[in-house]
Order: sequence, then C-alpha cells, then structure tokens
Amino acid sequence: MNKRQDIYLKKIPDQLYQDIVDLFAQEYHLKNGEKMRLANYYVGMSRSLANQFVQFIEEVKQGLTEEKHPNLAIPDGFQPHEGNLLSTEIGTDVSFASYDMAVTETGLQNIEFQAVATYPISAARLNRCILDSLTETNVHIFADSPSTTWDDFIQFYTRIIAGNAPDGIIITDRLVEQQKTNFEFYATQKELPAPIDIVDMKHLFEKDEALFYKLPQKTQAPVRVKRLYNRILLAEALFDDHYPQDSSTWNFRFDKHYDQLKFVNHPVKSFEVSKRLSPYITHPFNPTCFELSEVAQDFRQGILPYDDYVWKHKWGAAGHRLVLSPSATILDELAPYLQDYIAQKKVNFKVFKTDDGQEKIVELRFMTATLNDQTIIVPMARLGHITQNNQGASIFKIHFGDNNKEGYGFSPVIIFDE
Repeated sequence: MNKRQDIYLKKIPDQLYQDIVDLFAQEYHLKNGEKMRLANYYVGMSRSLANQFVQFIEEVKQGLTEEKHPNLAIPDGFQPHEGNLLSTEIGTDVSFASYDMAVTETGLQNIEFQAVATYPISAARLNRCILDSLTETNVHIFADSPSTTWDDFIQFYTRIIAGNAPDGIIITDRLVEQQKTNFEFYATQKELPAPIDIVDMKHLFEKDEALFYKLPQKTQAPVRVKRLYNRILLAEALFDDHYPQDSSTWNFRFDKHYDQLKFVNHPVKSFEVSKRLSPYITHPFNPTCFELSEVAQDFRQGILPYDDYVWKHKWGAAGHRLVLSPSATILDELAPYLQDYIAQKKVNFKVFKTDDGQEKIVELRFMTATLNDQTIIVPMARLGHITQNNQGASIFKIHFGDNNKEGYGFSPVIIFDE
C-alpha cells in the first residue's frame, strides 16, 4: 500500500450502530453477540486499492480459463450433469465466490478464496447503512464499479438465484437452524423480490426423476425444486456428513440429473476455485505457497521452517483441517494425505490502534457474483485481534468465533475515491 491512507478504521456512531443491530435482529434474525458479532467500526478502503484487489481476482479467473493450473480429478458424487448447471457454471467461471486478503504493512496478502457466497446480501445492506449516514459524495459500497447501485445489485442477485422460476426456489444448507451464517439466508429471502424458501437439506427428497421439498411447518403438497442455491460447505459435506457414502443423511446427490432443476453454485465449483490454486499464482498479493507433498522433505530437513508456514486442506473452510502450528509429528500424521494440503507462508497483519484503546487487524473479503460475463463485487471485512503464544510470538485471530466481543467481528466496508 502507498504511504497515503489506503485503509482506515472509523467508529460507527453509537445510535447508528444500535439501529443496525436492531435492523439485523428484526429483519435477518441475527442475535448480535450470540454466535457472531457486528463490529462497531467500519473500514474505509481506497478505490485504487480496491481496483488492485479486483485485478488479482481477474488474474485468478484468467488462469482458470487458460488452464494454467493442474487438472482436477472430480471426487465421487460431485460430477454435475450439464443440464442442471447455470450457463455461467458450465465453463470455468462460478456464480459466487469469496476472496480473502490480509491487510499488512506492505500491502494486501491472499489468505484464501473459494467458490462460496458467504455474506453478500447482509454485507451490502450493512455497507448501505453506513453509506446512508455519510455526507461525502465520493464513497461507494460496491467494488466492481462506482456506478453500481443497490437496485442493480438486487436485480442481479435475483436473476442468478431465482431466474424466471415462479416457485421452487430454495436456499439449502445442512443444520440450517444451527448455522451461524443463517442470517444471510434470511437476508436473501427478505431482500430479493422472489418467493424463496429456506430448506434444511434433510427436507429434500427425490421423486419421479425430480427433486422435491416439503417444509415441516407447512401443510401444502411437496414442491418441485427448480432453483437450488447451494450453501452446503464442501468441508462439512465431506468431513462431517460423509457425502456421498452416508445415504441415511443424504437424500439427493450432486451428480444426479433432476428434471427442471438448476443448481446455483454447484459444489463442484468449490473444488475448482479453492486453495488448490494458490501454489500456482504469481502475483504480489500471493504469499509464498507450495504443494505440501512437494516440500515435505524440505520441512523435515529444516530448509523450510515449520513456524513460518500454515498448512491448509485444499477443500477446507471455516477452520476445517487448518494446521496453524505445523510440526514434524503432524507431518508424519498427514503422510497419507499430503496431496490434499498446501503450505502457505504466514502473513503479518498490520495493527490498527483505534480510539477505543484496542488493537485490531483487518481481513478484507470481496464477494463476487457473475452472470453473462458481468460481475458485481460486495466488500466486507473481519476485524480481529492479536494474542501471543508461550514464546512471545504474535498469533493473529481473525475468525468470527474468536472475535465475538465488542470492537471486533463483521465490519462494513466503504470504498472512497481519492
């Protein structure tokens, strides 16, 4: 980043913050501080830095188009039927993705990216709440273009998620009521002008070569699924619910053809756009990264210090199979699975000292939505903190679960023109 202030933190006025908390509780069912917290600070980001972030995303996507990365063997149960895919997803592109960057003293550094939507609707609404409170005219809430409006955004997401379907439009996840992200489901249902149902995957079932659902609290006949907006994380499907082997849990499959159905964000995309690409990206925002299988011996011989790296499962998310403190013992334990991991050099977050007396770190997330070669990008941030281990080394805590306290958590982002 340049010497000028490309990133700043500013406290949200107390009354505005309370209004936002109340709005999210009433409209999106978010109980602030229960499972995660809305931060009472927002992040300002320069348009030039946002453009650099967007350029990184474009390079990642271009690399997929030009097949610069290793071929991917699709695991059992995920090879989709083309007839069930959106046009965007038939090729190398994805409908939704999230890209995470650490803010460091020397610039942005890639943490990870994945073909998962995360929080676009709620983040855009959060950003809009801040924007509406500001008197400046050179600030914006979308990263793709200063001209993108809230109405553009809502119409665009409606086209992707609902298409022209009059009914049978669902958001699905496992254990919906327990998901800390479920406020995003309610935000999507509330903000998009389409008849969207939120459906736990246990209420899906196959019939007559189609997929149906029946909501337990309603008495109407089963409804045929026409648009399935998938929110099931690969890591949870594979590691927690043992897809596709556990037929008692899974009443449908991602590799089966269903009449009249379109998947929105088919999970095969989470294999294609994932941490597996990081070792093959050459960009100033991408920290040193290797296939763990190719450098295991370098760790054993001390050529690569264990303490300088994190090991990440290529399909992991939300902390699944993330090794923050690698060691020779863990390396031996992972020996049969080394091909599933990357070794990424640790990044040192920049420390922001704010007027509440706290020290904060910032991770920026750009959430992309793509349809017919057009992309809209919603920015958000996670505000975290720093601790020290027994040796006095800094440990950066950025996940929402580690920051459920005042001053930290889910933060709005405003982009300003210089």
